[in-house]
Amino acid sequence: MTLSPINFDKVDVLEVAVQGPGDANRLFIVSGVAVLNYKGTVHDYNRDNVSFLIPQKGTGNPAPLNIGEYRDSTGIAFPATIQSTTQEPVGWGIDFVDTLPDGETSLRLSAQIAVLNPGGTFIRMGFQVNILAHIGA
Repeated sequence: MTLSPINFDKVDVLEVAVQGPGDANRLFIVSGVAVLNYKGTVHDYNRDNVSFLIPQKGTGNPAPLNIGEYRDSTGIAFPATIQSTTQEPVGWGIDFVDTLPDGETSLRLSAQIAVLNPGGTFIRMGFQVNILAHIGA
């Protein structure tokens, strides 16, 4: 199953004019928090995929960011808010992060998250994505 964030908190977008590599003329640096509320269910690591289109600046459910023509990207994700409600050992993790174009002008972040123990909750995941793009005249 793939999870979608409930909403986003404080997404910020920095758009910078660049000259290259190639015909790239924009660098977008996007950071924010995806609200997940993903609970552990077993006494081992419970894993699931999170996937979402990179949003515009804002809070709640902003529309996807229009990046123009995709050239390249990098992304990172990290636990931003976690919780334990038991005395048992708990753990949280992000196994991988990937960014891929989705449609003509959008970018998708995909990550695999993990929670150990039914008492653990992965409440919020922070992210940053760096996007090289070309925006026509």
